[in-house]
Amino acid sequence: MNEYYEYDAEGDVLDVYFSEKRPAWTIELTPNIMLSIDRTLRQAVSLTLLDYTELIRPTDWGLRSFPITGLADLPIPERNLVIEILNSPPVNHWLDVSDVQTLPDSPFAVTHVEPPPRALEALVLERA
Repeated sequence: MNEYYEYDAEGDVLDVYFSEKRPAWTIELTPNIMLSIDRTLRQAVSLTLLDYTELIRPTDWGLRSFPITGLADLPIPERNLVIEILNSPPVNHWLDVSDVQTLPDSPFAVTHVEPPPRALEALVLERA
């Protein structure tokens, strides 16, 4: 199945579905980014981006990065699953994940939203 998108302009929420809608475990990666995972298949089901236009709005320094605080309290096996999925297609086509090594509590992961061009085109057409 191809990716498809549901954008709520009033709430500024973008849901990206990587497969058919189905029950999934959802983790809040940041206060504005949620990832739903089928743990049995070890696959991403969907990505929800709250305040989408703010997430993708660049700053004078470049793209906005957000700490992935949702990993902190996960048991190690679940944390490893989330990290594996974050660094694999199709999620890594949407989220660029890196870690910060220079702070006292380093390393910690950060991400920024970088939608693929085809998604931006589809959303523009949808809003027209």
